[in-house]
Amino acid sequence: MRRIWIGLICIVFPLALWAQQRAEYNRKGDEAMKRQDYSDAKMWYEEGVADCDAYSIKQLTTIWLGQKQMRPSMRSLMTKCLNCLSVRATEEDLEAIDLLIVYYTEGIGTQKSEELASYWQTYQQNLLAPPTPEPHRVDTIAISTPRQRMEFFVGYAFSIEAPYGLTFGGVASHIGWYVRFKTNMSFHDYSDRCNDKGEIINFSGASNESYTLTPSTKVKKHTFSGTAGLVVKCAPWLYLSAGVGYGERALLYSFTTHNYEQYELSRELWCKNMDSSYTGVAAEADAMVKLGNHFFLSAGCSTINFKYMDLNAGMGIFF
Repeated sequence: MRRIWIGLICIVFPLALWAQQRAEYNRKGDEAMKRQDYSDAKMWYEEGVADCDAYSIKQLTTIWLGQKQMRPSMRSLMTKCLNCLSVRATEEDLEAIDLLIVYYTEGIGTQKSEELASYWQTYQQNLLAPPTPEPHRVDTIAISTPRQRMEFFVGYAFSIEAPYGLTFGGVASHIGWYVRFKTNMSFHDYSDRCNDKGEIINFSGASNESYTLTPSTKVKKHTFSGTAGLVVKCAPWLYLSAGVGYGERALLYSFTTHNYEQYELSRELWCKNMDSSYTGVAAEADAMVKLGNHFFLSAGCSTINFKYMDLNAGMGIFF
């Protein structure tokens, strides 16, 4: 227990003595100020500068500003005050910052510097200004525009040579897709091949038979195509589409054969016109106009192997 008391005395007594000494030089400096003995006051306050005592520095600054005759003897002392104030200002001591602004404005302990005075004024304003709340960060993922649901459509597809067809597809915000199948529901068979001149190529009839081309009214066509492609939404009411796939167009001519010996003996022969029949790549392009919220009409063109053109049309609904 005795050791504890001895330790406390060893700590507290020097602190009390130091505080008394600080109070002593400031007290005696104040007494000299009352007597207007500024030289004596400077001497006492100078002891406080060694400890960077804020009160001593403030009083010395008052003497400098008010008693110009004292300035020649205080120049080096005021430089020490400036150094103390600089240290305290960096520790965000507002009173020290106030004095620093005066020192750089008046040229106390240093040359005048409007730039440094302005710097410390701004620094002081930033310390006095209320803290700016951080802007609320918006979670862009959380509030992003919800993805537009795909809108589907189905409709009847028509072309001059393939009047029976079906179109099905879907469109999201701007891009969509479709598939289409068209046919003329004609599945006639043929036995020979011919050309545009009405000549049968490698006639398969008997050697005693001849043939003649039936009038042009006896012409049949077998057409179908299957395509798929993209749909682009250009406006809320206008859609453009383009697609490719496979198609076939067979133009069939009717011929009549006659027996050389008995001409009245005849039969009908169907031949595929190889010059006007095409098989291969089918391509098409259409424009679709939306009427109201659900109904649409379409028009366009199509081709097979880019050898002939056919007109498209259609109608349907969105859902």
